[in-house]
Amino acid sequence: MTWKTAVANIPYGGAKGGIGCNPRELSITEQERLTRVFTQKIHDLIGPHLDVPALDMGTSAQTMAWILDEYSKFHGHTPAVVTGKPIDLGGSLGRDAATGRGVVLGTEALLADHGKTIGGQKYVIQGSGNVGSWTAKILHEQGGIVKAISYVGGAVKNDSGLHIPALVKHVSKNGGVKGYAGGDSLDYASILAEDCDVLIPALGGVLTRHKRSCHFL
Repeated sequence: MTWKTAVANIPYGGAKGGIGCNPRELSITEQERLTRVFTQKIHDLIGPHLDVPALDMGTSAQTMAWILDEYSKFHGHTPAVVTGKPIDLGGSLGRDAATGRGVVLGTEALLADHGKTIGGQKYVIQGSGNVGSWTAKILHEQGGIVKAISYVGGAVKNDSGLHIPALVKHVSKNGGVKGYAGGDSLDYASILAEDCDVLIPALGGVLTRHKRSCHFL
């Protein structure tokens, strides 16, 4: 992130910061209180010309809206203090899909170097949150075969290809892939060892030489 933003000359420093908690175990009110107090502690360290917080794991457009609102109490209304905020507060159209679309574009460029296209390749994706779900949807739309995907607490696979629109609806409704009827249940950790053409991990430090069963990473 530091290198990407430096090349583009935009103030997303690449630093990481957050709150050690599981948002799924907190009420919306508790999440809001935590976010606002966190913002109070860092408001003088962030800003449009200093460092601009962005979405990451466990956060949403609502999280960014709380940060914007709390920051504005100290510095006046400043929509540019965060990215990933709701459209009504100055957010960007297409922001939800942007990172996942970037993953697909990078994958497309990699495959092109080897004379291949997105269509017909088999993909394994670690994570089906915002980035993973959009990556899966776009790959599916372009003819890719997403054979396995994971989410917190489990994974699911179908060697013939998962029906991604149905799976995304299931995850949204049930909070995970558990119980999805269009594939077989799979251990969360073992998804990284599934045979595929392209493996798309979500986290660093999860791969070893012995775990890879893919042609491209």
